[in-house]
Amino acid sequence: MSTSPPSAAGWVVPFYDLQDRLIGCYSAPLHPAHVEAARRLRGQYPQATRLLELGAGGGQFAVSAAAEGFTVTALELRAAGAEHTLQLAREQGVTLSALQGDFYTADPGGPFDLIVYWDGFGVDSDDDQRRLLTRISRWLAPQGHALLDIYTPWYWASHAGYTRHTDTYTQVYGFDRATSRLTDTYLETGGQQHTQSLRCYSPDDLRHLLAGTGLRLAQAEPGGMFDTSTGTWHPQADWASCMTFQAVLVPE
Repeated sequence: MSTSPPSAAGWVVPFYDLQDRLIGCYSAPLHPAHVEAARRLRGQYPQATRLLELGAGGGQFAVSAAAEGFTVTALELRAAGAEHTLQLAREQGVTLSALQGDFYTADPGGPFDLIVYWDGFGVDSDDDQRRLLTRISRWLAPQGHALLDIYTPWYWASHAGYTRHTDTYTQVYGFDRATSRLTDTYLETGGQQHTQSLRCYSPDDLRHLLAGTGLRLAQAEPGGMFDTSTGTWHPQADWASCMTFQAVLVPE
């Protein structure tokens, strides 16, 4: 049965606008983590040329990938994110294509050797996820690979209720067990409150979701985790504790 979360059109832009205003994550310069991720991808797929990044945010990874020699198209819903992507590209002396639009109507072209979607899959309903996956299958080259970060239900269920207070905002994690959706709420001190809601999947859940989309799960590797007890990020965790896993999808 498909879940029925609020339409992404209703919360995505306000949430990410508020998040950027509070922590500056999408208007930031390049970070070594973005540079290392692009280098790692280049090492994993040395023959790949054309790369599409979905949900490119402020373009930090997209620009890093362009610096590694990929021909990059960055697709981002927020106009401010697409503009920042182009600004970063100019600063770094690289060229890329930055498109502002949504995943369901935009035409990024293709075919692409690589399609990546970091830290964001699961925005809408299961049916919408299938729509996106079907589009990804059409954008991929016959020997292409799609790499997606997928949120795990076990991490988010165990960390529901975590609250972080700062001078400017309060952040609260939640989890809806009935729909297997994480929630992440930012409350600006004396100001706005916005929540993102993202569907969580196990690898087996993802395999079922992929049915009929033209894609199959070729590989799944545990990702990192945020240790709420110490407030530290660990880039690599085991399956029991990872907050995401990386799914590698290929055409059926």
